[in-house]
Amino acid sequence: MIQIYFLSILSNVLAGLILSADHYSEKFPGFAALRDFFTGKPGLRLTVGVVSFVTGFLKLLTVTKGDVPVVGDLLPALSGLILGVGILFDRYKEKATVPSKAMERADSLILRHKSIYGSVGIIIAFLHFLLPGIVLL
Repeated sequence: MIQIYFLSILSNVLAGLILSADHYSEKFPGFAALRDFFTGKPGLRLTVGVVSFVTGFLKLLTVTKGDVPVVGDLLPALSGLILGVGILFDRYKEKATVPSKAMERADSLILRHKSIYGSVGIIIAFLHFLLPGIVLL
């Protein structure tokens, strides 16, 4: 489905920008406005996280015409799942008042490297857009 294809690209770019905005705002002043925009809108971040996760899951189930099932869109699907989970954990960490072992584990696995995941997600989204026929993209 072309709609899921487009939504996958859009959600991966937005989720990647949300996760990597802190890192890039330190290096590039223009990203500070983007970081402030997403920080000021927690509902938007939550929505992008859910949409990214659901789109990644649907990308595993649906096949774009002429593509190989599952393997054809594996990287964008996994990227959407990981970025969505990263945003959801980040949001949960902001709201949680009681520390837990699960949150510490999520922090060490996902949140500590969220800028890397975000950057890779953006790269995968652009490659998925520019090279639609490549297997794994």
